[in-house]
Amino acid sequence: MGIADLIAESEELIQWLDRRIDGVEVKPDDRLRLAAACLDMAMEHHKAIVLLISRRLYGSALALVRLIFESYVRGIWLHGCATDSEILRFQRGKLDKTFAALIAEVEKLEAFDVGVLSQVKIASWKAMNSFTHTGTSQIASRLTETTIGSNYAEQDVAHALNFSNAIGLLSAAAVGLITDDNKFANEIFERAMVFWKQEP
Repeated sequence: MGIADLIAESEELIQWLDRRIDGVEVKPDDRLRLAAACLDMAMEHHKAIVLLISRRLYGSALALVRLIFESYVRGIWLHGCATDSEILRFQRGKLDKTFAALIAEVEKLEAFDVGVLSQVKIASWKAMNSFTHTGTSQIASRLTETTIGSNYAEQDVAHALNFSNAIGLLSAAAVGLITDDNKFANEIFERAMVFWKQEP
């Protein structure tokens, strides 16, 4: 599937998620609201990545891949792992846990105990950091032998779209669980299964 087809598929997915998630209410509970806010940020990053790629702003899109991953993991951690005192520290901007520590705690939850998040981090963290912090991967993708400009590998762009679609779906499903709307969460998971079956 070419980039144009992936963009069209991603835009359709975003529209579907927007229609389904519109009007979802979160209880006035700090843990739930903080978690939902992180997941909402992940869904906004999803939209931004697709929009940037559709405008051929690949460098900026790839810089957001780490951020969408972090937003999702933080949302899951706040909802399912953080102690009450950690919730307070997070609110005050004083939480001193590493991202690796957050993943390790999330993967103690039954839904994450197969270790997918840590596998993603091991496989992709170096590249994510490089694109986010304008490292070698980002710079090399802007150079040819004679020019400076966008020269990104199609596989990197496709990966960013597919990864952001996955995190967008997972974030929406997590919002369903946070709001105790199992029907909503199941609809998202069913849509995810259909979506991933379409992937090459």
